[in-house]
Order: sequence, then structure tokens, then C-alpha cells
Amino acid sequence: MILFKNHRMWVKVMALTLMSVTAVLLTGCSDGKKLSDEELAKVLSEELGNTVEITQSPDNNSENVEYGMKCADGTEFTVKCLHLDYDYFGADRYYQYECDYLVKWVGDHPEVNALFDERGISHEDFSRGTRVIADSFEDIRTVVATACELVESGSYRIPAVSDYDGKYKVKFERPVIAIDCLSGKNDDTEWLWEEFEYQDGTEPVDHDEELEIFLAEQSYVDEMRDGDIIDDTHTYLLEKYGPSQMKAKLKSSEYSMIRARYTDEDISVGKTETLYYVRDGFTNKNGEKLDFPFIAAFAECTGFKPSASDNNSYSLERGEKTVVFRFSDSECYAERNGVRIELRGNMNMTSNSCMMDLTTDDLTKLFDTEFKFDYMNGTAEITNVKA
Repeated sequence: MILFKNHRMWVKVMALTLMSVTAVLLTGCSDGKKLSDEELAKVLSEELGNTVEITQSPDNNSENVEYGMKCADGTEFTVKCLHLDYDYFGADRYYQYECDYLVKWVGDHPEVNALFDERGISHEDFSRGTRVIADSFEDIRTVVATACELVESGSYRIPAVSDYDGKYKVKFERPVIAIDCLSGKNDDTEWLWEEFEYQDGTEPVDHDEELEIFLAEQSYVDEMRDGDIIDDTHTYLLEKYGPSQMKAKLKSSEYSMIRARYTDEDISVGKTETLYYVRDGFTNKNGEKLDFPFIAAFAECTGFKPSASDNNSYSLERGEKTVVFRFSDSECYAERNGVRIELRGNMNMTSNSCMMDLTTDDLTKLFDTEFKFDYMNGTAEITNVKA
């Protein structure tokens, strides 16, 4: 009898849920409404500050359609109307309009790329902006530095157009400079490094050019390692730039360290040397004592051993030297002999875990580890191992 009641209750709940979903589908959502042709032209005219007309309307009533448009400034572009879901079940739907006006504007205005022309750097339009060519590895420095200068300058601006995320949800695709290197490349090779977004002057932009050049050259070498670039003349670069993973030889095991990306929020930006980080975490934190076995394995190489632990701290000792990792909701940090150590990696605490990403130089500061890297073979040896 009890099972029958529960079943009836379950059916009632499902019926109410279905009624609610149906009501939303029938009434629609005021946020992200579907526009008539006239409304679409009016909204875009207001956003672009210029009269926009529709040159080609969709011939069918499908949910995802494309319009041909023309602005009074002469730019011809397209707008895609997408019917999207707010939630997993598709019960709450809205319309979004994606506009490539800014991308097409860049193609219509060669003056925005004048700096490349002045320096004899090849470039061409592509579907998301401008493709710029570095003919060889040696050209990477000049091309990347020029791209940084162009997007930072006030002389090469695109129109300042904001997305309209109100009830119409109009999105403007932001054009980019995508740098490609042709040296030794095969047909399967993609863009080799980060793209640079054209700026409209609404926000200040300041790239670290040396860092961007380093990352671009590093990406080139990564493609060489993977075989996507065949360049026997630059094999020396394999010894200069570290691979994406490095196997550390510990006392009784190996650990695969991941190369730190300086653009990640978890790794503070610093010098352009290659850093690797060790990831360790305690993921079932319900009052238990913390345990970080991978960090302990690295510490063991220089004589440090776990000495104390509770649910908010983890300590290791070697004689009179002590390293303590402290976790709290407000901040997480590491100490050595009672002095707080500035880390380039990251420590964080959530409701059910404590996590650490420590870079190789963090390990050196904390545990006196000295790494000997073999970039050709992808191995790292700790040279000051203590018995």
C-alpha cells in the first residue's frame, strides 16, 4: 500500500513538472525573443549607429537561419539566428543573433592592417579576421611583436560595438589576428599559438611581447616534436624548449610533470623559462587528515618526510627545517621555517577538497630540489638526492 502511494505521488510530481514545461513552451520567454525582419534591421541599425538593410531573408521557417545584411557604411555581412536552450531539458528556449559585421569590416578596411604592410609581412583575410604569415621560425619574433604593437596602438582600431544582451541577445563576433608559420608545415597543422584580438579602444591592452614571442616559438617546437612540422635545420630548438610533459625520476617511482602555461590563471606570469608543475590533491575532505603523496615523493628526494597533518594543514620536516601547507576558506599558503613562501603555482580549498599545483621552482624554494632537465628525452633528474 505504501509503495502504491509513493507511486501515485511520483506520477503527480511528474505531471506537474510536465505541465510547467508545457506552459513555458507555449508562452515562450521574453528574454531572447524572435525578431521580425523589420525589428532585426532596426536593432542592428541602433547598435551600429548606421542604417542596416536586409539583402537576403531566409526562405524557410527553420529554427536556425541566416540573413544577408548591408550597412550604410558599405559593409556586407551575415547574421545567424539560432534557437537555443537555457537548460538541459530544453524547456526554456530563446533566440540569439550572431553577427559577423566586425569581421567583414576588417576585410573592407585594409588600413587596419597597415602596420603589417609597412613591414612587409604577408597577410590575408580569413573567416575570423586576418591570417598573418611568418615564413620561417626566424620570422616569428618580428610577426608576433608587430601583432602586439598593432592591437595595442590607437591607430588601428575597429568600431566600438557592444553586444546587446537584453531581450534581443545580439552578439558580434570579435575579429582576431591568427599567426601562421609556413616553415616545414604539413596540411594537418593548425594555428601554432594564441590569436590576438583586434581592439576598439574601450579597454587598455598591454601584451608582454617577449612572453608572447617565447610562447609562439615554444608552440612551433611542440609541433616539431609531434611531427606536424618537419624542420631538420632547427633540431637544436628541441634542446632549448622543453616538451609538454616531463618525467621526473623519484626515489622509488616516476611522476609525469606538466609544462606550466604562463597564460593560465593558476600560474603567475614571470620569466620565460620553462616551468613544470606537480599536481596533488585531497578530494574527500570531511574532517580527515590531509595527505599529499606526490608532493611527499618529491620532498623525500631531498630528505623531507611527512611529520604532521590535520584537516587544514600538512607538514614535512628534515632535521630542523619544516615546510607547512595551510588551507582555509579565506586563503591557502605555504611556509618554510615559519616564513611564508611566495609561490608561482597555486593552492586552493573547496568544500570537499584541498588542491595544489606547485611549479618546479616552488619545489626548489620549499624542499631544496635541484632539477636537471633533459629536454631531448623528456626526463628530469633531481640532482641533490639525500639518503
